[in-house]
Amino acid sequence: MTSLALLAAITFNKDVLPILQKQCQACHRPGEVAPMSFLTYQETRPWAKAIKTSILTRKMPPWFADPAYGHFRNERKLSQEEMNALIAWVDGGAPEGEAKDQPAPVEFASGWNIGQPDIVIEMPRDVPVAAQGVMDQLNVLVKVNFPKDLWVKAAEVRPGNPKVVHHMKAWVRFPGSQWMKDAPEGELHKPQRGQFAEGLSQDMLAKFNPGVNAQEFTVGGAAKFIPAGSDIVFECHYVPSGKAQTDRSRVGIVLANDPPEKRYLTVTGVNNSDFLIPAGAANHEVVAASTLESDAELVWVQPHMHMRAKDYQLRAIYPSGESEILLKVPRYSWEWQLGYEMAKPILLPKGTRLETVAHYDNSENNPNNPNAKIDVPYGPQSTDEMAVSFVGFVIDREADPTKLIRRRARSTIVER
Repeated sequence: MTSLALLAAITFNKDVLPILQKQCQACHRPGEVAPMSFLTYQETRPWAKAIKTSILTRKMPPWFADPAYGHFRNERKLSQEEMNALIAWVDGGAPEGEAKDQPAPVEFASGWNIGQPDIVIEMPRDVPVAAQGVMDQLNVLVKVNFPKDLWVKAAEVRPGNPKVVHHMKAWVRFPGSQWMKDAPEGELHKPQRGQFAEGLSQDMLAKFNPGVNAQEFTVGGAAKFIPAGSDIVFECHYVPSGKAQTDRSRVGIVLANDPPEKRYLTVTGVNNSDFLIPAGAANHEVVAASTLESDAELVWVQPHMHMRAKDYQLRAIYPSGESEILLKVPRYSWEWQLGYEMAKPILLPKGTRLETVAHYDNSENNPNNPNAKIDVPYGPQSTDEMAVSFVGFVIDREADPTKLIRRRARSTIVER
C-alpha cells in the first residue's frame, strides 16, 4: 500500500473519533470551557489543521508537568500512536470514513459533572459585568449558616455565565472567622491584602477555571468538612466580553454517606505575597515556603500565577534532610491553570518544608506582558502577579486544621 493509501485509510469515524472521545471531548463539547465542539465530524473538520498544529506544538491536550518528576492521576497526554493517527488524518485530507465505523457517543453528565447535588448554594443576586475594561476581583458572601456539620465527598462551581467567568472559587468560611465579618450578604467586595493571614479559618470547597472544575474528596477514605455555622464566599474573577452582562453562579455539594476516616483540606498552602518584579526583568525568581506542623498527605496541587509567569517547581524537604521535587512545570500557562492530582497520596511528616520556586518574565519579549515598563507587585488582578500554590491535604479527621502550616516567604532576583 502506498503512503497516500495509508493516509487515506485513517478516517475520522474509525480512528480519530475514539481519540477525541478519550482525550478531548470532556472540554470540547457544548457548555464546557473549549470554544469549539469535537463531538461530530461536521464540527471537527474545520479545525483539522489547527488540531495538527496544537499537537505538534504540544499545546493540546493541555498538560504541563515535566514527566521526570512525579506521577499524576489526572494526566492527559496523547500517546505517540494517537498523535501519529491524528496527524495522518489531517495530512490525508481529513476524510470522514464510513458511518458504520463510528463508536457509540460518550454519555457525559448533563449539567452537573458531580451528578445531582444534595445542596446547591447560589449567589443571592445577579452580578453586573461591565462590557469593557478591567473588573476588580470580587468577593460575594452568602450567609448560609449551615445548620449542622456536613461531610462532603464532591463539589463543583458552575458559572452562571461562562462567557464572563474567568475563574471562581467557593470558600467555606468557618464560624468565627473575621474574613468579611461585617460584609452584607450578596454585595460585591474587593479582596484585601492578607485576607487569609488570620490562619486556616477557611477551606476551598471548589474551584472553576480552564483546567479545573468538579472536585472529589474521597481519596484515601477522606471527605471535606463543613462545620455548622459556616458560610460560603464566592471569589470571582470576571472578564468583560464586549457586551454588558450579568452572572449568578452557584456551587453544588454532594454529601458523604458516612463520616470519613480522614479530612480533605484545600488551602493556600504555599504563598509569597511580599515581592516586586522589576520593570524589564526577564527571569525574576520568587521563592515561597511553608513548614508542616503536623503529619499530612499531599494529594493535589494547583500553581496559581498570572500573565508574566514562566515556570514553577514544588519541592519537599523532609525532616531527615532529604528532598524531592514533587511537581515541575517548565512552561506555565496562564490560560490553563491545571490542578495536578497525585497518583498516590504523598506522606509529609511533621516538619516537612514545602518550597516553591517560580520565575517571571516582565520584559518586552513576553508576548503576554501588558506593560514591561512598570514594577509588578503581588495583587489579585491579572496585570498584578501572584505566587500561590493551592494545596489539597488529607489529614486526620480530628486534627486541628489551623495548626497545619507555618508559612514563610522570600523573593530573589536571578537574571540569566
